[in-house]
Amino acid sequence: MRIIMLRTINFMIKLSEKISKSIISSAVFSLLSFIILSFLFNSCSKKAGQIGFVIQPEDSKLQVAFTDTSSIYGYSELLDSIRSDKLSVSAFGSLKDPVFGGTTAGFYTQFILSVNGHDFGEDRQLDSLILTLNYEGVYGDTNVILTAHTYEMLEGISKDSIYYSNLQLPLDPTDYSNFSFMPRPNDSIVIDGDTLKPIVWMNLSNISTALGDKLLNADSAEMDDSETFQEYFKGLFIQSQPVYEDGAIVYFGLSSTYSKLSLYYSNSEQDSLRYDYIITTTTATVNKYEHEYNSSSPDFKAQVINGDTMLGSQKFYVQGYGGVQTIIKFPYLIKWAQLGNVAINEAKLVLPGYPEDEFFGAPAKMSLLEIEEDGLGIPLIDQSEGEAYFDGKYNESRNSYEFRITRYIQSMISDTTLPNRGLYLFIFGGSVHPERFIFKGNQNGADSTGIMLEILYTDL
Repeated sequence: MRIIMLRTINFMIKLSEKISKSIISSAVFSLLSFIILSFLFNSCSKKAGQIGFVIQPEDSKLQVAFTDTSSIYGYSELLDSIRSDKLSVSAFGSLKDPVFGGTTAGFYTQFILSVNGHDFGEDRQLDSLILTLNYEGVYGDTNVILTAHTYEMLEGISKDSIYYSNLQLPLDPTDYSNFSFMPRPNDSIVIDGDTLKPIVWMNLSNISTALGDKLLNADSAEMDDSETFQEYFKGLFIQSQPVYEDGAIVYFGLSSTYSKLSLYYSNSEQDSLRYDYIITTTTATVNKYEHEYNSSSPDFKAQVINGDTMLGSQKFYVQGYGGVQTIIKFPYLIKWAQLGNVAINEAKLVLPGYPEDEFFGAPAKMSLLEIEEDGLGIPLIDQSEGEAYFDGKYNESRNSYEFRITRYIQSMISDTTLPNRGLYLFIFGGSVHPERFIFKGNQNGADSTGIMLEILYTDL
């Protein structure tokens, strides 16, 4: 436009030279100039959004569209186990779920010496052996009665090793506790006149004094340091008895100063003595989880146990503590590539919950991984955008979870040679979270609000 105006002005200058030689008055010239310039400026007043639109070829206009009909489905499968060492809490308890069946939790733990080289003195006599465990929380019904069974470990664990939730170590058959209690994570207790934080207090010398006597009779060499002592005493395994309805999982903080094994004794010189075996953040601990699916619902058994993946079209499942995960598939993504050049503005995986399901609340967050050739999972590229973008948190008002997987979907469409193995969906922090959840499938009866992939795209 600037070039047109310059040429027009140049034309008018030459015209003025000719006009000045003619008998046309300057007034006529001024009127002619005003008419020409008015026409030029008016022709430039088209709205910004329309500039170039008329001359743009019809087939090159950008088209923005939305679809939630992309084919997608999921189905569930059992997990073998989950890593369960070096966790923030140790789990104890049992759940009985009408859909998922039974879950039982317990833990292995080492102890270290509170004072190296301790001497118990002459004529030592055992008074009691007390295990105290500091509450960190509870999941489930606090009115249920839980029963703890405590065994001596016959094989040790190491803080430098990796352990999984199906760890099975040899144990001495003696149950030193067989102690029943209701979880009270918010109630302090009074012992010998002292008010203590909420703890579980178990006497491990009522049923048998064998373990207390063993600890009391350790010689000076075995009490020299913690490493030597752990060869003498491997540690304890505390396991819950299964419940038959509802239940609860208790979280214990073993590194708390209130979690310890206390030996009360006397010797020839003094009565009412005490020595503590303690647990710290450097002490090895491992959670053990056991799932019992014989009592699970028929639909759950058919899909998860017997492998009928077609049932995932109705509903599918996830469960913490190394229980159940879901595989999500996008079988027809390649058809998007056949549309030509498509830019994915946003791709959102929407995962609504099954409406008639309530069991102690939903998991706070889900995880999503891309499936590799070796069966392992790797983070999606979208996860690098940050938690606020990637999402995965529970939406209570909608009873659903969502993930933004825009870059993942774009990569699959742009490069059809990439393997399309699907995604793993599971509970975030499943090593410490026992929660479970049921999702709607993509064909949930007459309900059209099942799992879907919402795509906002531009046809280039």
